Amino acid sequence: MTDKPDMIGQAGLQFFGCMSASISHELKNALAIIKENAGLLSDYIHMMGKGMSVEPERFDKIAGRIEAQTHRADAIIKNLNQFAHSVDIPVKSVDLNEILDLLVALHRRPAAMRQVELEPRPAVSPVTVTTNPFVMLNLLGLVLAFSLQTVPGGEAMTISAGLVQSEAQVGFGNLQNLADVPADQFPGEQINALLTALNATAIIEPEACRIVVRLPMQP
Repeated sequence: MTDKPDMIGQAGLQFFGCMSASISHELKNALAIIKENAGLLSDYIHMMGKGMSVEPERFDKIAGRIEAQTHRADAIIKNLNQFAHSVDIPVKSVDLNEILDLLVALHRRPAAMRQVELEPRPAVSPVTVTTNPFVMLNLLGLVLAFSLQTVPGGEAMTISAGLVQSEAQVGFGNLQNLADVPADQFPGEQINALLTALNATAIIEPEACRIVVRLPMQP
């Protein structure tokens, strides 16, 4: 036993719980819309059973809504599956653009709650990083959550991936209020622990309104 807190384990559990709650909420919303339209369909069928006329276009609209929400739920489950499998192998090679896509998908709801749009900017050419995928997602998720606080409502935050001088980078841009954040608030204990675990660095650039996370290509 030790009195020293396991910052990586604590951050990981909080991250997994937060993402699971957000994903389940999204699924619940999709199912609620499907249920609502199924009930409306049942009402129309009941009306027809009583001899009332129902325009065929109404059934087309209901079918379209149910199909759209089914596709939405399928995409959410695929993201959940990919996220869950990020803990399978401690160290593996991953495509940075795929990590970027999953990161954005997992955080669209938290961003929308702050009325902020996430604008991904993937790397032009593939960037492969050998790392711990879950820890990387956790780190980038914490930086994204911090960055959201510096973007005014109604604006978009850019999230870019790329390769700069043989170093993988993920940049969080258009952080218009970044200069107002006290210097001691970033990166914080949890982010620092994850940066150390990945041998990564985070650079805060108030003048450029962005934060850049630099990730080594190899562990």
